[in-house]
Amino acid sequence: MSPAPIALDFVRQRRLPGLFGWVLLALGLAMAALEVSQFVERRADLAEREQIVERLRHQLERERRSMVATPEAPLRAEDAAPALKLATQLGRDWPALFADVAKAAGSEVGVLAVAPDGLRGAFSLSAEAGSLEGMFGFLGRLEASDALGGVELVGYERAGGRVVFKLNGQWGRP
Repeated sequence: MSPAPIALDFVRQRRLPGLFGWVLLALGLAMAALEVSQFVERRADLAEREQIVERLRHQLERERRSMVATPEAPLRAEDAAPALKLATQLGRDWPALFADVAKAAGSEVGVLAVAPDGLRGAFSLSAEAGSLEGMFGFLGRLEASDALGGVELVGYERAGGRVVFKLNGQWGRP
């Protein structure tokens, strides 16, 4: 009698997949198919929305071009007059005002403050002079300037040998 053959196979035998594995594979494939179909639907929706946005963008651009190309009815003179008056009042020659005040002041009058009002065309000024003659000379030079007029003395006082005064005037002659 011979001994029985020895089976020394250390490799495990492969098990056949069971029903549970096939069910999991089918569920996974179904979920992947759902995701792919949703992706395709959303991509189509996005493309449609991009087309709508592009169409609206072109429409808006056409409307803008038509607005620029066809101006509104011309503005009547009586409608434009208040706007032009305001633009004139606010667009006054500011450097000329300060240059005329500095030129009229010279060396004998020290200007302390200038408060222009461009809307009303008026200005207020505070200054000091060494004497009453210097103050009145300054007032005369301001009145004689091209840009200023209607200069009037509001008040003055003597302080420490100097004459401090305030005056108002019109800025820009009509």
